Amino acid sequence: MIPPSGALANPYIGSSIGDAVAEDSSSSEDSDSEEFPESEEPVETPEATETTEPAPAPKPLFSRPSLTRFVMIFLGLLAIYALISPEVGVGFASIANAILFPAFGFGGALPVVTILLAGMLTTSVSSLIRDHYTNWVKMARSQKVMSAWRREQMDAMRKGQSTKLEKLKEFQQTIQKDQMEMMTTPYKSMAWTMFLFIVIFTWLRLFVDVVLQGLGNQWIAVPWSSHVYLNSFWVLFPAWVLLYSLLAIPFGQIITRVLKYIRFKRRLEAMGVPLRAGPE
Repeated sequence: MIPPSGALANPYIGSSIGDAVAEDSSSSEDSDSEEFPESEEPVETPEATETTEPAPAPKPLFSRPSLTRFVMIFLGLLAIYALISPEVGVGFASIANAILFPAFGFGGALPVVTILLAGMLTTSVSSLIRDHYTNWVKMARSQKVMSAWRREQMDAMRKGQSTKLEKLKEFQQTIQKDQMEMMTTPYKSMAWTMFLFIVIFTWLRLFVDVVLQGLGNQWIAVPWSSHVYLNSFWVLFPAWVLLYSLLAIPFGQIITRVLKYIRFKRRLEAMGVPLRAGPE
């Protein structure tokens, strides 16, 4: 049965096309809004969540080891240049004379005391520089290890133990770094001490040749002779150089032993080991 025509009437009759389109668009927007509700919180991007790391500190133009190496090389070249060109050495000695002569020149009246104090100064400063660059504890340990290694090597060679010799060779490669460090340690302080010795020796030569000669005080008394001319040669060296060595070398050995004792004492105190072994 066909329904009446009023039931199948077009719903859009009596309304314009614009109104229908507007209603359809509004209904679609409502449905979209229901399916995808808008979030009030902003979406965080990976760039925003990442924390900003502080920029690394700029590296210094000259590091301390490189600067120390440069100074040592410069002083070494300067010392060699002073040896080649005597005028340079005399210039350095003239600068040192402004400090050394008022300190222990005594106006040329006590040449033996002046030479003694000059030797004490050079040996003390060189001993302090050597102590600064030398690890006495590590050196003593390396010497003990090398002594034990040589003893074991000689024993293995005497008994013909080839397997033990191979193991000793492998162990030698592990201690080569300490050996190289021990060999290069004296060269670290050589530039400083060489430059210092050249300046002091040149100043002493000028002191003997200029000051003492002007005063007529180039003769001294020593235990083996009552009259020794300071510029007379004894075994290829002037007498004042031998006198300097006789007085300065023993004092330098004493300073070195005292510094080594202080280093070992501090290390034992840091380890909590008593300085003297107690009774068992």
